[in-house]
Amino acid sequence: MNKYIAIYVRRSVSDKEKGNNSLSIPAQIADCIKFVGEDAFYKVYEEDGKSGKDIKHRPAFRQMFEDCREGLVSKIVVKKYDRFSRNMREYLNITDELDKLGVSVVSLCEPFNTDTKEGRMMRNNLLNFAEFEREAIAARVKDSYDTKAQETGFYQGGVVYFGYQSSRQTINGKTGSVLVPYDSAVTVRAMYDVYANPEASLRDVILYINENNLPMDAPKGDGTVTRGFDAPNIAAVLKNPLYVRADKN
Repeated sequence: MNKYIAIYVRRSVSDKEKGNNSLSIPAQIADCIKFVGEDAFYKVYEEDGKSGKDIKHRPAFRQMFEDCREGLVSKIVVKKYDRFSRNMREYLNITDELDKLGVSVVSLCEPFNTDTKEGRMMRNNLLNFAEFEREAIAARVKDSYDTKAQETGFYQGGVVYFGYQSSRQTINGKTGSVLVPYDSAVTVRAMYDVYANPEASLRDVILYINENNLPMDAPKGDGTVTRGFDAPNIAAVLKNPLYVRADKN
């Protein structure tokens, strides 16, 4: 069986916002094909708008990794190592398995000889910085959202907790999203009422919800709803300080 070269390209949302055209998907593909040669036997795996934090949310990467395990890939070519991963621990775990499979990872912009300890050190330093940069960007974005939320009072996006839904409203002449009680808010109150009994267990909470046919729907950002709760889900609600109102005094 003839093995092919896997070309992996990735661009995150932050890359788009920076307007770095050299990291656009077409530019990365063109550079990698030029490197391997147009006549080479290759396959492109691409992901747009995906973070390098982990592979859990990168289906193309997972497929490429599985193809490596199937013995279909000879080597992986990326424009930069941070396209492959921005998580040092995950990168080392993955490349350790790739080494055992005989699959190397080659970077166009960082042509270090990773067969030497010096080359591995240089590569690891770059990955450490890439991970630091990713965490710094995430922290800045969170701070920005927190500041906007405090200034405007509007919901800035993210997880919509059980018992709430996002609603567009106009307050003091400004329009934005706020979290308002959903049908399942009554279920949240019931969870706390039942569990307030020292003798009650999470199973008792589930039984009460089922016996009283309380709503268990949770709205999602795409307009659909998820249904059903188990003990860990209920425990997460009961432990969440979001549902606790501070004493007015």
